[in-house]
Amino acid sequence: MIINHNIPALNTYRQMGINQGNMQNSMEKLSSGLRINKAGDDAAGLAISEKMRAQIKGLDQASRNASDGISLIQTAEGALNETHSILQRIRELATQSSNGTNTDEDREAIQDEVNQLTEEIDRIGNTTEFNTQKLLNGNLESVGSVTSGDNVTISGKVFKETAGELAGVAFTDASALDFTGAVADEVIVDGAAIDVDWTTLSDDDKALLDQDLSGATADQVKEVRDIVEGHINKSIDAYNESTGANIEHISANYDGANKTLTLNSGIEGNGSSVELTTGGSGVLSYYVGDGATATDGKNQVMEAVPAETLKFEINGVDFETAALTSANSGADAADVATDLQGLIKTKVDAYNTNAGLSKGDEGFIGEVTVEAKEGRLFVSSPSGDISFTEQDGGTAVGVLGLDKASTTSAGNGPMSFQIGANSGQKISFGINDMRSTALGVSNLDVSNSAGAENALDALDEAISSVSSERSKLGAFQNRLEHTISNLDNSSENLTAAESRIRDVDMAKEMMEMTKSNILSQASQSMLAQANQQPQAVLQLLG
Repeated sequence: MIINHNIPALNTYRQMGINQGNMQNSMEKLSSGLRINKAGDDAAGLAISEKMRAQIKGLDQASRNASDGISLIQTAEGALNETHSILQRIRELATQSSNGTNTDEDREAIQDEVNQLTEEIDRIGNTTEFNTQKLLNGNLESVGSVTSGDNVTISGKVFKETAGELAGVAFTDASALDFTGAVADEVIVDGAAIDVDWTTLSDDDKALLDQDLSGATADQVKEVRDIVEGHINKSIDAYNESTGANIEHISANYDGANKTLTLNSGIEGNGSSVELTTGGSGVLSYYVGDGATATDGKNQVMEAVPAETLKFEINGVDFETAALTSANSGADAADVATDLQGLIKTKVDAYNTNAGLSKGDEGFIGEVTVEAKEGRLFVSSPSGDISFTEQDGGTAVGVLGLDKASTTSAGNGPMSFQIGANSGQKISFGINDMRSTALGVSNLDVSNSAGAENALDALDEAISSVSSERSKLGAFQNRLEHTISNLDNSSENLTAAESRIRDVDMAKEMMEMTKSNILSQASQSMLAQANQQPQAVLQLLG
């Protein structure tokens, strides 16, 4: 027998510590209701559970976001309901005014009411807001990727009335167009590049586009605008038919107050001749203009014909470059300028080196400078004229460009709703300008029978525009309601999965605690017995 080491007591003591630890863990789980209270309880389970918790909280907040969106839409739709009622009343008054039984005094009284109602339309448009954000004044319009000057938006497209430009894009000067060649310009509509073949215009339409409109009447300006709009819409129809897309027509209203339609070329040179040409498959052009809000004055590239190989010529020397990879939708014009200058510099340096030419030598080609400013790409060289062509050459034509008249924004653009738990899970929604000018009813004249007749057509179009906007609002509200249902369902099921990982089974854990408690008490009793065993050696002394 030994007495220095009581092995049974040591074993019993160790078991008692284990039992007490298990009992403490059980008490912790039962008191919190969680199976995992610390990483040591289940390291992998904790990581999975925390990821699920982040998703659940995100889904719950996304559901609340969508509910806020519905409230915003209901606010806007309620205001448009009043606008609808006002337009119906104005139409009723216009119908009354057009009746021959009314005297001039009667029509003046009718005109007074029309003026007051028109002001109310503007007041509703200017003051309707949700959480301090204006809803109907055009701030939430679906503007294009480029804005320029003082613009208004019609049917979701920015239209610069004072210069007759869509989204800041100035049309080619008709006198510079080669109508005999196979020429196709591109117009960017809803992100799609639509080829517009101006050669198919009739001789009469070409003549109208080529006229000086500085002193034209409102009808003449409208006629030119209709030609441009109609021709582009035909090209959109052809694009939709060939691709299966559903690009909507561009649409523009003419209010009669602006009588100037300026058709300008969009890309210029600085101290040199810059020429873009085509082999018949499309104009190789880079569209440069303001950013979406234009508040920072950054120039951006709208669109570029992809995978084209540029060839440029300086003083009769031909150079071929690669495609400009940076020239894509939304690219910074400064990046495109740097890219283009880098390509040109590489070719020019190689030419000078191979020809053994240095600065000052005859035939040496100096540095070509490419700058992005004033809404355009400026290309210059101290060595003479520069021209750009497609690799297969072609006939020189004008191009569509951008006119950066100022950095005024046409609106903040559509509002984004975060309707998911993760980055990028957004939907955007815009509300068009619903004030009298945008609706085309700002200057209604019902003081005479003829004016009242004309007002009826304008009012029918305005009522249709408000109806369309309300229909769009209602459809988006329905979409958000389905979004909320889906988010709530996802959150519920993900919560159930997270609960299975994180929550404790109370009945099972009570059973484990009871077992640990009994074992702890038993081990204490056995430790007392084990401590008494060495005393048996004293009997040998008896």
